[in-house]
Amino acid sequence: MTARRPSRVTICSTFSRQDFATCWAEWLRDHDVEVDRVDLREALAVVPAPVQRALWHTAPALLAAVVSRDLVRRVKRFRPQLVLVVGGVFVTRRAVEHVRRSAASVFHFHNEDLANRRNTTAVLRQAAPAYDHFFTTKSFNVAEWRRRGVARVSYLPHAYRPNCHFPVPVTTYERARLGSPVAFVGTFEEERAAQLESVQDLGLRVWGGEGHRLALRSPLRPAVEGRAVYCEEMSRVFNASAVCLAFLRKANRDRHTSRTFEIPACGGFQLSERSDEIREFFDEGVEIECFGDTTELRDKARFYLAHDGARRRIAEQGLARTRKSRYSFTDRLEDMLTAYAKKPA
Repeated sequence: MTARRPSRVTICSTFSRQDFATCWAEWLRDHDVEVDRVDLREALAVVPAPVQRALWHTAPALLAAVVSRDLVRRVKRFRPQLVLVVGGVFVTRRAVEHVRRSAASVFHFHNEDLANRRNTTAVLRQAAPAYDHFFTTKSFNVAEWRRRGVARVSYLPHAYRPNCHFPVPVTTYERARLGSPVAFVGTFEEERAAQLESVQDLGLRVWGGEGHRLALRSPLRPAVEGRAVYCEEMSRVFNASAVCLAFLRKANRDRHTSRTFEIPACGGFQLSERSDEIREFFDEGVEIECFGDTTELRDKARFYLAHDGARRRIAEQGLARTRKSRYSFTDRLEDMLTAYAKKPA
């Protein structure tokens, strides 16, 4: 642990159980650090939901003003040494500068692609250079943020949440209710739909809340459950299913995702779209399996459905790798606290 640990930390994020900020808050409290949670949903609750949706598309700066005012007020009262902002789309540069003047370090953790305008705002891009340290899960974003004037920016990979992602035994009933030969847990993307169609006849089930975006005549419709699964229920899906698929999101230029770590952390067998970054985290064919196109996806899914022993060995090795490596979001938090310890007092 770091030599200079903050005694009080403010986290500005969302705090449902599946949010990594929740496991950060729990870990900090377990290590005798006082935590104040500035919950974005609570801060924005003063704005009716329909108005929030309209402003997000037309005037997000107005929503940022609401959140930033709440953050500054809470920091003034709590007086933290460190403020962790997650996402930052609702935190203005003026608020960051105000918090820094209060003697708190302000760190930002961004798990989306800078170039994806659906997940960044002008508010974030303007505020980014004001942070003491900016952390991104996209290795290629480091140079891009620096070109935008961010002096201290570091790459921190995605991870799994130890409070959410762990092996969960499944009953015979749960295996029938949640399991399938092939499973995918995630959001809808056009290119993913085309890939999923290649294994639809192998007993596919798709878990996610955006099935309505499928074409009316899509052959995937019978496979779509129409709801998302999180934490222990997600683990039950992975453990009740034989082959668990993972894709890279093209809109985010993904080279790995949180699912890269979540599936093996839950004890599932992962068949993932291949990338060099993923193969740096796991040994292909030993701790994970990968595919490069729909033909390889289908061929490997069929192979591992027919070879239970090989599939189980890879799942066991993948779980062991996540446990011995620093692949959790609390490991990422410790990396940020190390950066805090090295910052001049």
